Order: sequence, then C-alpha cells, then structure tokens
Amino acid sequence: MPEHIPIIKLIEAMNEQPIAFNKHYVFLGCGINGALMLSQLVYWTARTKDRDGWVYKDHHEWTQETGLTRKEQHTARKTLKSLGFISEKKHGVPPRVFFRVERENLYKALIEYSATTTSIQLCHTEQLNVPNGTIECAEQHNHTCHTEQLNVPKGARNTENTTENTTDINLGASAPEQPKKFSAKKFLIENGVSEKTAQEFIDLKNKKRKTITDRSLKIIFNQAIEAKLSNERVFQIIVLRGWESFKAAWNWAETNAEIEQLENPQATPNPDQPAAPVFKGVAKKFKGMSND
Repeated sequence: MPEHIPIIKLIEAMNEQPIAFNKHYVFLGCGINGALMLSQLVYWTARTKDRDGWVYKDHHEWTQETGLTRKEQHTARKTLKSLGFISEKKHGVPPRVFFRVERENLYKALIEYSATTTSIQLCHTEQLNVPNGTIECAEQHNHTCHTEQLNVPKGARNTENTTENTTDINLGASAPEQPKKFSAKKFLIENGVSEKTAQEFIDLKNKKRKTITDRSLKIIFNQAIEAKLSNERVFQIIVLRGWESFKAAWNWAETNAEIEQLENPQATPNPDQPAAPVFKGVAKKFKGMSND
C-alpha cells in the first residue's frame, strides 16, 4: 500500500541510531538519566581517537543521541562526577566540554556491586534500541545470559570489543580470585554506627530493594562530615525519615532536633528559641534504634 510507505520509512529512520543502556549503572547510584549518559559515554570511549579517552559532545548532540534535555544532562553529569565515574575539562576557544569515563572507579564499583548480586542477575540485560554491536554480557562458568530487547536490530550482538579479553581469560591457568563479599553491617559498625542503627538502615534498604555498597556508604559519611554530624546521627535520621541516602543540603535539622530532645529530655531549652516538636511515633521508633 503506497500510502504506508512514508510511515514505514519513518519507523526505519527511528531505528537507525539506537542507544545502549546498562541497567546495572542505575544500581550504582547513577539514576536512570545518569546510567543512560554513562552507557553512551562508555560506548564512545571505546571509539574515541583521543589516547587519554576524552570524548566531546555538546548538549545538542546529547539530546539527539539520548533524548535528555539540557537540564537532565546537567543533573546527570553532576551525579556522575560526584560518584567519580566521569571527569570533565574545557578546551578550545570558545571552550568546549570534554568528558572522560574514569574506568578504574567504575570497574571498582561494578565489582563491589557484583559481590552482592547473583551471576544470573548480572547476565540479565535489558536494552533499549541497542546500537551496532554494543551488547556486552560477561559469561561466567556455565551460566547462560538471558537478554530482553526492545527494537534490537539484527546482528546487534557483537563481541568485537570482548574477543581479545575473552581469549586472554581462556589462556589463563586459573580463574581470578573472587572478591570478598561486602558486609554493610560490619562496615557501618567500623565507622561509628551502632549495631541497632546499622540493622535498622539495612532493613530499610532491603524493604526498598536497594543495594548497599561501600561506595554509597562512603558518600553518606562524607555528607555527614559536611553536615557536621556523626555517622550514627546521620543514619538515625535516615531511618526516621525513611530516606535512601543523605545529603547535607537536605532538610534534616528538625529531625535532628527531635532526636536531641529525646536523648536529652532534661536539657534546658533556649528561651529565645521554641523547642522542636516531637512527632507522634518518633519516640517509640527512636527507642528501638538506640543502644542498650
């Protein structure tokens, strides 16, 4: 039917430049937009001619390739830089922003994440419009990789970037040593968080089905320093507020005042400053978190 030809051509054009998306980056704290931008940067890093791995793209190109608005790009970049996964530099006149994936930091975070995830979960890859051969799924032992795809063009599976590495692994005399499993509770206790508060935090994350890594905890520790709070107090606030993380810029002061009042009920209030209200149920919940 001739009248359908323009529609068919439009659909074919839409599938000409698909985007690779690695969902595991989301669980490293990147968020959806950060994971999308990082996935695209990893793709172009393997194809850049710059010996140091720098990639240049202006915000128009990012929008064209990913669909992210300029504001979404800015937020994603800020997140990726705070996690240490990318670096930026300005070069030229007028100055242009170049990006580089900090692969050592990214790989370390992936190793930590893999220690808390099963092999089958790691091999289960969801993809949106995968470009020419960017499906990379690490096969370990005899596990089978299961792939869900949307609009994956024919021949999208390509091992051109992994053939050499796979060959090297097969030639090795023995398998690499498996990383030790990360214990969030032990790590929290070692950094000044009480056992009860640590368990409350872990239970909260498990309820939300969120992964806990030492990198995500270190970010919270750094924010505690910025807020001039102890690690114990910060995680008490997180549990009481039901937060997934903590930022010094967030509105935590009122909750902190409530905990202070509960810990020091005999303290003389400042006559010039009204006492912070204690919400119903906070005292009961806090009592279960405090040390015996």
